[in-house]
Amino acid sequence: MNIKSVFCFAVFTVLLAVPAVAQSVQQPFDYDFTEEYEQSLRLDVDNPGTETMQEIFARRRARVLQSITDGAMLIFSVEWVQPRRLEFQVPDSDNHDFVFLTGVDGLASLESALLLLPTPEKNWEVLYTSSDVETVRQQTGIEDVRPYAELEKDFSVAMTDFRDWRITQIRRWPLPAALSKSWGSTNKVLHVNYPRFFRLGLPEPSRLALFERFKRFSPEMELRDAADIMDPVRMLQDAWGLANLRRAAEITEEGILEGLSAARPGMSETEVMETVDYVYRYRGATLGFPTSVRRHPPEGRPPAPHIPEGFIQYVARSGTDTFTPADLLHIDTGAAFNHYSADVQRTLPIGGTFDEQQRHLYEVTLSVQKAVIESVRPGVTWWDLHNLANDMLREAGGYDEYWTYGIGHFIGMEVHDEGDYTQPLQPGMVLAIEQGVAPPNGPRAALEDDVLVTEDGYEWITRSIPIEVDEVEALARRTSSFQPFVTKRERR
Repeated sequence: MNIKSVFCFAVFTVLLAVPAVAQSVQQPFDYDFTEEYEQSLRLDVDNPGTETMQEIFARRRARVLQSITDGAMLIFSVEWVQPRRLEFQVPDSDNHDFVFLTGVDGLASLESALLLLPTPEKNWEVLYTSSDVETVRQQTGIEDVRPYAELEKDFSVAMTDFRDWRITQIRRWPLPAALSKSWGSTNKVLHVNYPRFFRLGLPEPSRLALFERFKRFSPEMELRDAADIMDPVRMLQDAWGLANLRRAAEITEEGILEGLSAARPGMSETEVMETVDYVYRYRGATLGFPTSVRRHPPEGRPPAPHIPEGFIQYVARSGTDTFTPADLLHIDTGAAFNHYSADVQRTLPIGGTFDEQQRHLYEVTLSVQKAVIESVRPGVTWWDLHNLANDMLREAGGYDEYWTYGIGHFIGMEVHDEGDYTQPLQPGMVLAIEQGVAPPNGPRAALEDDVLVTEDGYEWITRSIPIEVDEVEALARRTSSFQPFVTKRERR
């Protein structure tokens, strides 16, 4: 997403201080990319079947359990209580860890929590719910489902009468005993889902108060951020993630085709945006982030106003500007399906063909985009890709000077999903690769595509969305399914 420049520049600045890692990284959990990839091709994301879904989420919990080296993990279902600090989020953003591990979302997820506790005797998976216990048990396949009210009882017993429950009362309360035994007699390590998008100046999420009570009642309690364990697991997409990212890309393609072929002189940015978004919703998808449709006239857009931190969500990404035949249209968009978001940018000549200047900028952008994508493979680092793009833009005419963000980011359950930019790429990672040439006082060209790292290279997930010059010009001249509606509107 390109209005993401503020976010991406911040990431870029942080990465400047981080050296690229040359060696591969051994995962602490079992992950077979080939198996997950092959299953993803067979999955029906509309009707996957209860048993299949239970197996998928059980494998996810097993990977997290493998990654917990001490103590336990407690993941709460949470609500969106604060605006995100830097960029876009969807209402489920802060709840995605819980959804990732259980598949439970919406009303069924309210006032719920998942406890994961590895012990030598058994791996505990306990889901506390405010919904009907038996219904949730049948949906998730988790055997130990308890009323949410029992969470307080189980933890109170395990934490306060510490020695008694750890040693003498094992037979009466197996779970609190297992927790106490795991914690031992010193530090009690508990990995919890701290807010991912927290702002200190706004009201606190309620679970922070509970975390403080944990430490007051049991001073040995050591709370750790569960993201350190969750992120590496979420970073390698499993079958369900891959299948839904492909579906999100397919729906994004359809929205772009219909919206951009409907675009014509006299239409506004917002009208094109609404056409794209309608297709997403009609196909059962949501927005991974607000769609941006922008007009870029030959002389360039006026400078954008400064957006104070925390207020980006209140600024419209598409406006009332109307297109003229000489303009370029830039779109930054992504449908989300079953919580998985695509992220695509395209640039289109409203008049049907690029003029000489537009074509030059577009071809520079396209050559860099294709070179970077073709360089994606296991063992390559984010910095390798970034430096390649930077060098090519500089050699093409000093365009690196106008490039204010990096070559992309991880995608998954968030359009900017959890990822580690310091380690080499591994099979199963999915990135949005983006380029942009935006010289001052002139038009702007930008592209973005979603790319899966495979065992021996890459899969260009969004390649079917027009990107070559002839494909884009054909799209600009294509008749949209919305054309009768657009024409009828113009006659009024």
